[in-house]
Amino acid sequence: MRTGVVIPVGGGRRENLTLVMDYLMAQTIPPKVVILLYDGPDAEEIPRKHFPLPTIAVHTTKHQPGMEQPRNVGVRVATEWAAQEGTDLTHIWFLDSDCIPNRSAMAYYEQAAALAGPDVILVGPYDWLPPGKREPDPELRNDPDGIPPPGRWGRFDSVEPGEVLREDLAAGLACFSGNLVWPVGEFERVGGFWRDIHHGRCEDGELGLRAVAMGVGITFVRGARAWHLWHERNIEWILRTNAIDVPKIQERHPWRELGQGGQELFVVEEDGKRFNLRCACGWEGNTALIWNHEQDCPNGITLKPGK
Repeated sequence: MRTGVVIPVGGGRRENLTLVMDYLMAQTIPPKVVILLYDGPDAEEIPRKHFPLPTIAVHTTKHQPGMEQPRNVGVRVATEWAAQEGTDLTHIWFLDSDCIPNRSAMAYYEQAAALAGPDVILVGPYDWLPPGKREPDPELRNDPDGIPPPGRWGRFDSVEPGEVLREDLAAGLACFSGNLVWPVGEFERVGGFWRDIHHGRCEDGELGLRAVAMGVGITFVRGARAWHLWHERNIEWILRTNAIDVPKIQERHPWRELGQGGQELFVVEEDGKRFNLRCACGWEGNTALIWNHEQDCPNGITLKPGK
């Protein structure tokens, strides 16, 4: 693997990013280059003493739908840097500016790619630290948005090293870009993050849907852990952008039934707007609860996009 790291940085993240960079630069297997995307005028650069590896700072205007997605900019800058160095990058590690990775995360990703193959998405776990805690907690297991365990951890526990999942919608929806590795060729083939929705919210789910629809393999790498530093979230902004982006995603991915089991995705007027799942077993609920439902469903659901 020859891996570049892409980190979007919003305003007010300087202290968190400094800590993330400390852990990133201490990787037992270092990445080749780090791209820091300072998104908007209120995003401050951190001191250069934190950059022992090749690091490129890119300043962009605050993203709005229709503009190029910051992470796509980062991939382009990383691959251009590699070409100038006379090499190429095989993978891009998307990492949030407030997700601290364990020092062996890159090594775990390399092991996973060797087992699963070079064209497979590698999904790493991350858990939200409580307020005031600023170091990894190996005992912690939770999920973003307050979803109770096992949540995505059900997949990290059940998917064996080297196991590749295809046409599995629940796997696609688990591709959270706070700690996620894409093969560069597949990322470019699928088209990257969709520019017509807001950066920082529904973009992960939409790209995961597209990966599933286009047959990209996915595996889960339980050892490549990261821990999300706590911060307040702008719930009003989340609800407002959900109401705009979810209908766009529904229009772009007009699935009705998913696979032969009769599962169905549909939009509901909750959380601004969101997707719910109606399962063949009779369960109906938020797609964020898919991974928990899988543990209990008598049908052992496998979600596949209808043809």
